[in-house]
Parts: sequence; C-alpha cells; structure tokens
Amino acid sequence: MEIVKRTFLRACINHSCLDHDQIDKILTPLCEQHQVTKPANQEALHEFVKSIENTIKELSQSLKFMIHPITGKEYLVFAITDATPDKQNHPGLTTEECLYFSNLLEKLGQHEDCHIAWNEAYSDLDFKGSAKPPKKLRMQTLLQLWTEMGYFLESGDRLYLGPRSIVEFEFYLRSNFADTIKECALCKQLVLWDIKCTDCGTKIHRICIRKYLRTRSNCPTCGNKWSTRLSQ
Repeated sequence: MEIVKRTFLRACINHSCLDHDQIDKILTPLCEQHQVTKPANQEALHEFVKSIENTIKELSQSLKFMIHPITGKEYLVFAITDATPDKQNHPGLTTEECLYFSNLLEKLGQHEDCHIAWNEAYSDLDFKGSAKPPKKLRMQTLLQLWTEMGYFLESGDRLYLGPRSIVEFEFYLRSNFADTIKECALCKQLVLWDIKCTDCGTKIHRICIRKYLRTRSNCPTCGNKWSTRLSQ
C-alpha cells in the first residue's frame, strides 16, 4: 500500500486539484497494478488521503478535500501551506505575467463576495510601471491555464477563487483581506460565499448551518431565530 500512496501523492502534486472522477481514474488502475484493495467508499478514501497528509504536513505541504460552495463539488487539493502569490513558482513566466496572477488574487480578495466579472480580469491591473505588460490574448491563455490548475473557477460570466487558491493561500487571504474574507462561525474554515444570517450578516457554510439547524433553531452568532432560506 505504501507504494500506492507514494505514487498517488506524485499524481496529486502533478495535477494539484482533482475531482472524484479524476481520483478514480488514477487510483483504480494503481491499486489493480499493485494488487491492493482500493478504498471502498468516501469515508475510506478520506482516511487514505489523511494518512498521506500526515506524512507531508511537516514539509509545509497539505493534501486535503474541500467542497467548493459555488459548484458544490468536492475536490482533492495538494497545496504548499505557507504559499503567498509572490512566492509562487511559475516556470517560464515573465515578471509581469507573475504580477498578473497576484493582481487577480487581489481583485478577488477585495471584492465583497470574492468574485469578479470576466472582463474585469483584464482591466485596471497594476504592473508596477512595467513597459511590457502582457497582452490581453496572453492574459486569456494564462487565466485558462490557472483555471485548469484549480487556482480560479469559472461559473457563468463570473470568475471565483478556485479550490487550490482557497487551500493554498488560506493564510494569505485571512491576513490580507479580513474585511471581505471571514471564517465560518461553525467550522472556523474560510467562508467566501455561501449563506448569511439575515439579522447579523455573519457568513456561514451552507453545509455547516444545515447540520447545525438539525438540533437548533437560532443563529450561532447573534442568537436570533434563523430565518435565511437554505435553498440555493
């Protein structure tokens, strides 16, 4: 099983962000090749991943599942836990192209609901006086690449922080955008969209408040009766 874990980790590092279909395409032939039992259900898969994460967390690396509130899908994300945009390694990119990445994160972090219209991804950018900012076609190519890598997520005509950015830049986002990016009152993880209490405006993960309201009826923050509809 150890060789399966090591090989699976390498695949996670290469892909950075995987949904369950992609996980299955990697793990099924891998387990068959080494004649080991594949995790039989979601709980077993989570335990399998947790056992891998326990071996890498001291290296400032993380391998964890997260449910993206915009898509409702669960992703497995490999991340460098002390990452900041300026420390990101973007092989082959110019300084201005790396600045474009930082610009996008900053724009999304500053927006109240952490999303922007697609056309905003190409305007009002700060390239620190550079005479050679990337052209729009190049920015479109880079944005598509970073979306495929899980840094950003497209939904309709909006651009959101992707699952990899939420996991990898958690400390950076908490530290730099405290006015717009909060932690869930229940699970204490980052909450960017999801649902708000009608009375106090506190943001809470929809999945967290659903579980909470099975046994209670009041907002966990202000104590007033919860009245916000839970449906999408």
